[in-house]
Amino acid sequence: MTQSDHSTFLPFLLEIGSEEIPARFIPDSMAELERLSAEAFENAHLECGGLRVMATPRRLALLVEKMSSRQPDREVELKGPPVSVAFDDQGQPTPAGEGFARKAGVSLADCGRGSDKRGEYLVARKVEPGRPAAEVLTEIMPGIILGLPFRKVMRWGDHDLEYPRPLQWLVALLGTDVVPLEVDYFTAGRVTRGHRTLARDAEVEIADPSAYTEALRAVGVIVDHQERRTLISEGIQRELDNYHPEARLVADGELLEEVVFLCEHPTPFLGSYSEDYFALPREVITTALKAHQRYFSVDSSGTDGLMPRFAAARDGGTEHLDNVVRGNERVLNARLADALFYWEFDQKKSPDEFRAMLDSVTWLEGFGSVGDKAGRLGVLADWLWRNGLGDGEATPAHLLRAAELCKSDLVSEMIRDGKEFTKLEGFIGARYASLAGEPDEVCRGIEHHYLPRSAGGDLPPDRISSVLSVADRLDNVAGCWLAGFAPTGAKDPYALRRHVLAILRILLGLEERVDLEAALSEAMKGVACFAGDRKPAEALVGINDFVRTRMAGFFTDNLDCSPEAVRAVLPVRWRDPQDALDWTRALAGFRDRDDFQLLATGFKRCRNILKDDVLPLSLIHI
Repeated sequence: MTQSDHSTFLPFLLEIGSEEIPARFIPDSMAELERLSAEAFENAHLECGGLRVMATPRRLALLVEKMSSRQPDREVELKGPPVSVAFDDQGQPTPAGEGFARKAGVSLADCGRGSDKRGEYLVARKVEPGRPAAEVLTEIMPGIILGLPFRKVMRWGDHDLEYPRPLQWLVALLGTDVVPLEVDYFTAGRVTRGHRTLARDAEVEIADPSAYTEALRAVGVIVDHQERRTLISEGIQRELDNYHPEARLVADGELLEEVVFLCEHPTPFLGSYSEDYFALPREVITTALKAHQRYFSVDSSGTDGLMPRFAAARDGGTEHLDNVVRGNERVLNARLADALFYWEFDQKKSPDEFRAMLDSVTWLEGFGSVGDKAGRLGVLADWLWRNGLGDGEATPAHLLRAAELCKSDLVSEMIRDGKEFTKLEGFIGARYASLAGEPDEVCRGIEHHYLPRSAGGDLPPDRISSVLSVADRLDNVAGCWLAGFAPTGAKDPYALRRHVLAILRILLGLEERVDLEAALSEAMKGVACFAGDRKPAEALVGINDFVRTRMAGFFTDNLDCSPEAVRAVLPVRWRDPQDALDWTRALAGFRDRDDFQLLATGFKRCRNILKDDVLPLSLIHI
């Protein structure tokens, strides 16, 4: 295949305008828009350079600095029928040969010949003229727009179109010309919209892609997210410098990323709240600022203690900024007042009173209360400690007490009924337990048994917390699976995949030997009394298969183990994760040795001779 030269290069712009998309959706959609577009351009033979994606809450924009104005002409080779079919015994063309030449658009005399293992065949070579880029873009871009993956989508009106929020406009320009691509009931043009308040949603015509960012800037929109990030960071730092020489922003990259995609024209500012709220733990205050209001916390470089200030960014200009600051201060002070009330009210109850209240809270419909679960955790944690995770020591009373109290904060005013501070589960319970005089080991177990909170999150820092975390997750897996909530495809409503991954990470981190199959069986015994007509034994078989699959993925994807060694080891060694990992690494080190290859060859020959008379060991996969 050969290609001819292109004629010219032109800039290309695609803008997808919508109602405000949730900030957490945007980074992933930007990455996918860039990937899908780059792949589509390459497959369509459209040469391009300087591709980048920008975004605000109301728009996703793809900007290509230069794109070939048309596809190159290409010489293509078409494979035809065998020569014996294209010509008869007298060498005269057959209908098959003439039909191929006609379809290829060449004369039969101009067809060449090729050969493969089946013999000679006809070959037609022709030049396929390139199409204008605008035509190609009209065909491929709608599929890219509709193919963007989002966590959640919606429909509106009578349309079948799916997108996170209703679409409002489309812009598509190649050079100065509109690319009239169609997405459902939208046809792209050159008209975009300005900032909702600074420009009153003014409509603006984009002359060509190179004028895009400045045209939007003129109507209050800073479309480049990196520029917005810089404006927010530098603007907040200026405000802090003006406030106090030791004032320091509490670094939070996750929050900064979210704020960047919450605004189209950020104006940073500082606000204040009463020092009376310093009676609350630091974590409660910072959670109120971040999780509820998307505010940044401020502390002192001299003391590391919080200052009664917060930093935020307004989506708009400086006009009436004082009113905006006062409004944000009122909202924050109200939230902190609620938190202080909950904090003081909850301390009137003892940990045992909270524990008793768990008996009235349903865990899973038909599977008892959270109080029942707390009881199971004590039994299961004791079993785990005595069967490998306790390093040979007797089960400590601190572990059993932590198991008894670890869910108690679920009925506290601070956490219950989805109130303000659900992200602090465990932390709040630990603080209440500490204030009630519980030992430090118990408080640490309560606080850290939720760790790790994400796939790559921090592990529990001590053995009691680790054992309690494993017990909690084993109980979740057994109970949810028996209740019919096994993961299917992309659906995993109770995060059982994450629970199994956490169990594996904790067990491997402890470097202790434990029979995971026996532990799962023990966990199933705890919930079997709620089985009804369900069959715990069948559920346990499914769980074991599920755990093996997750372990294989974790070994290969996260621990860089050889897939062949993993497949050989896990069928017979999966029950002890540490043992399985040791065998997998040892086997991977042996498999390239000459003496091991001779051994494997001999084993395969013996197995082929004996067939079903020996166990089908997975060594044959190596």
